[in-house]
Amino acid sequence: MPVATPPFVFASVPARLPANFAAGAITPDNAPLRICIIIRTDAKPGVSPLVPIRETLDARVYLGCITDAAGAVIRYVELWVQDPTGLGRAPAAYRNALTNHTLDERWVRMANDLASSDSPIITCGWESTHPAPLFLDAKTQKIIPPRDERTGASWNLCTDESLLERKGLPAYGTTLSRHLYQPDLADTSEVLPVDLIGGEPSAIKSALGLAGTPISVNPGGGLMLVTPLAECSFEHFCDALSGHSGEAGDADSFLRVISASALGATNGKPVKQGGWLGLSGVGQTGRMIEALHVKLMLLAGAASHLHAAARRSQAPLLNITADSLRVRLTPGLSTLPLWWAAQTVLVVPGEALELPIPNTSTKYFVAPSSGGMSIYAPASIGQIAGGKGWLRLRNVSSEGDGTILEGTLSTQERLAAGTNDLLWLRLSAGPTRIDLHATVDAGSAMATGELRLRTVPTRLTEGAVSHLRSALGVPIPDVAFELVPLLSTPCDLYSFGVLAVRTLLAGGKRSLPVALDDVLSLALHTGRDADSGRDLATRIGLAFESDKRFTESLGPQSLLVDCPDATNAFDAVPPRLWFGVLAFTIRCLTGVSPDSRCRDFGDAPAGAIHRVFDGPLEDLYALLSSCRALIVPDHALNREIRSVVKDCLASAKK
Repeated sequence: MPVATPPFVFASVPARLPANFAAGAITPDNAPLRICIIIRTDAKPGVSPLVPIRETLDARVYLGCITDAAGAVIRYVELWVQDPTGLGRAPAAYRNALTNHTLDERWVRMANDLASSDSPIITCGWESTHPAPLFLDAKTQKIIPPRDERTGASWNLCTDESLLERKGLPAYGTTLSRHLYQPDLADTSEVLPVDLIGGEPSAIKSALGLAGTPISVNPGGGLMLVTPLAECSFEHFCDALSGHSGEAGDADSFLRVISASALGATNGKPVKQGGWLGLSGVGQTGRMIEALHVKLMLLAGAASHLHAAARRSQAPLLNITADSLRVRLTPGLSTLPLWWAAQTVLVVPGEALELPIPNTSTKYFVAPSSGGMSIYAPASIGQIAGGKGWLRLRNVSSEGDGTILEGTLSTQERLAAGTNDLLWLRLSAGPTRIDLHATVDAGSAMATGELRLRTVPTRLTEGAVSHLRSALGVPIPDVAFELVPLLSTPCDLYSFGVLAVRTLLAGGKRSLPVALDDVLSLALHTGRDADSGRDLATRIGLAFESDKRFTESLGPQSLLVDCPDATNAFDAVPPRLWFGVLAFTIRCLTGVSPDSRCRDFGDAPAGAIHRVFDGPLEDLYALLSSCRALIVPDHALNREIRSVVKDCLASAKK
């Protein structure tokens, strides 16, 4: 669900926070500008008074602000706090490839990427150096120093590997375990697992000896980021453009509020037209083509961000939804209407993780799963098949410095292995637990529920190899496994295609599942004639002519809530332009038809996986050019037409 930003963030700044909200400074009080986290002063007992914006795999993001020395808000920001507890929802293959060291590296890389983007971070030093655990007093909104009342020593995140080893605790860098300790006390310090610190205020106070009434902001001393706030939910903004009412309230009111604030209206007087170019004054036709143009601009901005993110990391994101994007309003512009100056911002970093698989040139990425399915994600992303089964070893051999196992996995789970899918296995070889990765030959299995496999060469101890050789032909029980599909940026392209459906065809009473189902039906219908020699837009036009249900469900009338039917909509949006919009959308949906740009979810150029977004960007720029020609007149063409008309009239008079 999109997050409804509190209305006060749209107010002109500098300004004071409204009643029942306060700014808790997390930087020194004597600084001329202070970074603060916003607190609800009327929060109910047991409910966090912080204002959440979103939660990612390893972070919580809260609403914050920058204030001056007098406490006036200069601008609103997002405060990112590293919190690895969300990893508990991820599959085993994902968690096993992560450590605190890799999490910190990912955080620093994300900060560097943001610093080089068009949405730069506000550098505070917390991006790469762990700050002290951060707590605020609920009554005074002041920092409570994390200092033990009994010893007077400060608490910090323990990254001292030798101390952890002496205490008999898991290492920091090579595990996901995190502990707080008192560095001033060295080996005599008490060590507390971070998992115990994030509970009720009374539990926190008891564990750390804190004074006052603590609010947990960063109880584990994780890395932090501060970024400018992107005010609007992507979905809210698109719905408001179409006239749909949503969680942000009546669409026209929402448009007036953000328009008035961003364009500097004073005394509560709203700006008329809500930031349109001006065609809304000529009625529904003007508003419809302008709404299409603005929505295509938002999608082009999203595609550009996804292209750039994949180019920098050479890894897919695998977590794209409408919540991954927000819209930033550019204040103070008088040269462009507000909607035309709105910018799409990618606010959720990718969560794809490359599996460290030796002896293979193919890169396998896995995505975290919360146990549910997302309409934006192909089923192969969130539904990693896994469970336990029996492994029958057929052969144990050596290749180079590694050992290869060949055998058959038998399980009652339903498995549908693809050609390039990877199998992760965990089994015991005597007292040793080993993790293996294997390629699957689904065609050679002898029975239903079986997979014939061959592991990639893996370094094993002599004892483990000896134990495995002795187990040849003997079924090994309780072998944990997960089937990891080959995933790359075509997954992101599919998600982007669903986002296009949400932006252009859904909203209000028309739900995304219904709109997407209709688009998939159109894709299958037009795909039957893919070898006819006609382009996709032409085939879509023929489908609209042959089956009026497509016109009723997928016509441009979805662009505005008050458009009565497709006939009126096509008076505003030329059919060929709209069929091109639908063709662009279908081509983004990986693997759904012969017209899809990518055949499957691993179909990306090696070493240039970002190139899958080149085609959609070209489509969008061409569509925007066609839209713009309808909005901004071509005066040279008008002069030519007038000249032709003049010549015709002159001929008629003769």
